[in-house]
Amino acid sequence: MGMLSPILNALNPDAFSIINNKPRCTLSYLTGKEFDNNLQSYSELNKLTLDFLAKHSDTLSEVAQGIALPGDVFDMFCHWLVAIRKFNFTEAKVFKIAPGRQAEYWEECRDNGYISIGWDELGDLSGISKEEFERRRDAAVATHSEWTKSGLGQAWRFSRIREGDRIIANSGKTKILGFGRVIGPYYFVPNTHFGHRLPVMWDDVAPRKVNEPSWSGTLQKVSPERFEELRQSELDEDGGKKETIELNPEYSVEELADDTGFPLERVERWLSALDRKKQAVFYGPPGTGKTFLADKIGKHLIGGTDGFMQVVQFHPEYAYQEFMQGIRPATGDDGSLQFKNTPGVFLKFCAKAEVCRGRCILVVDEINRANLSRVFGELMYLLEYRNETVELAGGGHFSIPENVRIIGTMNTADRSIALVDYALRRRFAFMRLSPDYEVLTKSHADASFDVSGLIDVLKELNLQIGDPHYEVGISFFLVDNLEDEIEDIWRMEIEPYLEEYFFDNLSKAEQFAWDNVKEKILG
Repeated sequence: MGMLSPILNALNPDAFSIINNKPRCTLSYLTGKEFDNNLQSYSELNKLTLDFLAKHSDTLSEVAQGIALPGDVFDMFCHWLVAIRKFNFTEAKVFKIAPGRQAEYWEECRDNGYISIGWDELGDLSGISKEEFERRRDAAVATHSEWTKSGLGQAWRFSRIREGDRIIANSGKTKILGFGRVIGPYYFVPNTHFGHRLPVMWDDVAPRKVNEPSWSGTLQKVSPERFEELRQSELDEDGGKKETIELNPEYSVEELADDTGFPLERVERWLSALDRKKQAVFYGPPGTGKTFLADKIGKHLIGGTDGFMQVVQFHPEYAYQEFMQGIRPATGDDGSLQFKNTPGVFLKFCAKAEVCRGRCILVVDEINRANLSRVFGELMYLLEYRNETVELAGGGHFSIPENVRIIGTMNTADRSIALVDYALRRRFAFMRLSPDYEVLTKSHADASFDVSGLIDVLKELNLQIGDPHYEVGISFFLVDNLEDEIEDIWRMEIEPYLEEYFFDNLSKAEQFAWDNVKEKILG
C-alpha cells in the first residue's frame, strides 16, 4: 500500500490519497476502526481519507496558506503525530456508561461481567460499515419519532470500544457504581433488553459519590486524568455497603385532606391526575390556597420515602438559562473572567432526583408569569415523552427521571389559562381552585368567631366582580385569631385589591369598604 498509493496519487490526486503506515494508524485511531497494512484495505481507507479531507478542507486549507494541498497537509500532520510527537495510539480510552435508566441493569452487568446499552432494534453492529449503521439508524428514527440520530449514535460508539479501554458505570450525575476494563470485543444478544454488550472485568464496585453535571447521555468519553480523580472520589457510607437512608415523615392522604379542608374524594382525584400526567397546575383567583395546597400535596408524595421537594418561583424575566442551562460568568482559578455552560435549577433538581428511590416534587409557583415555551425549551418534548432522552441546546443529553413530579400554581388574575400555550396545556393536568366557603367554615369550626357573615359578604362581593378569574379567595382569612385580625386583613389586603379591580367604578369598591361591611361580617 505504501508503494502503490503515491503512484495512484500522482496520476489522480483528487481520486487517490497517499496512505502509508502513519495515516493508517491516525485514521484507525480517529474512527475507531481497525485497518491492516494489506492492499485490500486501500479502497476503504482511501474513501475514508477523501471523506475526512472534504469534511475538514477549510481548516486544512487555512493551515496550508496556499503553499500545499490539503492532502499534503494531512500527510505531514500524520508524520508529525507518529514520528515526532510519538503519539501513543494504544492508550486506553475511558467511557462512562449508564446501565439503564436509574441503573436498572447494573446488578446483571456486575454479576455477569459485562456492560450493556439499549437501542436493540439496530441489531448486531459487529463488522458493519458506518454507512450500513446510518441506514439502520435512519430507519429506526423514522419508526420511532421520539428517537434521535445523535442518541442512536451512542450505540455505534459503544460497538467501537476496544479491549483494554476503561469503563465507569454510573447512575445519573451523582453516583459511580463501578470501574472496569473491557476484556473482549463487542457482541450482541438478540431478543433481550440492552442486547449491545461489552465483556468487562469489574475490578472496583464500591459506589462513590460524585458531582458530574455534564453526565447526561448514556455514553460519554472521560479524560484519563478525570478517571484517576474519580477513582479517588468519596466512597458511599460503609465503603459501598448498604446505605442507611433517612426517610421523610409519613403524611397520609387523610391528614392532607384534613389539613387543607378539601374533601378526601377530591384530594384523591387530584393525586390520581398528578400520577397519571406527572405534572399538574392548580389555577384560580387570588387567595384560593394554590401554593398551600401544592406544598401539602408535595409533603404527602414524599412522605415515608427518601424523596424531596423544592420550590422555584417564575417571573417575567425568568428564562431557559436559569431553568435548564446556559452560559454564566465565573471567576477562574487565576482570577480571570470565564464563561461556562452552567446547569440550571431543573437540571440540578433532576440530578439530585436520580439517586432517590422516592418521588421528588418540584413546585413552580406563579408558573404563568414566565414565557413558558422559552423557559422550558427541550423540556416541552420530555414532559410528554417521559421515557425519552433529548440533546440539549448547550450540549449533552438529558431525560427526566421517572420519579420526578412537577406541580405548578397559576394566579388567573395575572394571566388567564386561555393565554397559556396549547401545546403546554395538554402536557399538564389543570385543576381549578375556586373560593371554597366550606373550607373556610371547617377551618373556624372550633373558634368563637362565626364566619357565616363573612361568607355572605364574600359571596356578594364575588357576584359583583362577575369574573371567576378575579374572585376574592378564602386564604386571606385562614388565620387562627381571625376575629382580632379581620379588620386589618380587609383594610390592607382586600380594599386595595378592590380599588384596583374597580378602578373605573370606585363606587363599587366603596360599597365593600370595611366601614360598609363590618356590621355584616362581625354580626
